[in-house]
Amino acid sequence: MKRSLAAASMAVATLFAPVAVAVVATAPVAIAAPATPSAGELQGKLRAAMNGSAAELASGDASGMATVNATVGRIPGYSWDVSGPVTVDGDVLSATLNSRLGDYVFPIPVTWVAVDGTWKLSQESEQTLVGYATMAW
Repeated sequence: MKRSLAAASMAVATLFAPVAVAVVATAPVAIAAPATPSAGELQGKLRAAMNGSAAELASGDASGMATVNATVGRIPGYSWDVSGPVTVDGDVLSATLNSRLGDYVFPIPVTWVAVDGTWKLSQESEQTLVGYATMAW
């Protein structure tokens, strides 16, 4: 009886004995930022956003940019363009939007963020542009 009790105890102990497990640690996969677009390409992306393309916005909501488009469309002599230098720091791309009225140029720093392999206007820049467009109207 003692022998079978000892054998049973040993069998139970074996069930709970530590098991060697191999753990494989992997580093996170680095995802390359999208190719750096030119200032002209960024201007096209911004124009598309202002024309209602939510796909160009990190927020995914083009309603605010429609307000910007409507506002700038009502200002006689107003124009804008995007200029460089276009710089990339990780997943953030920076450029300058030049807001023009006559001879006056007001530079606005704008950023795009890398989302799913493409550059999208950041929510911060979108909010800045909507803020400028709505402050006087």
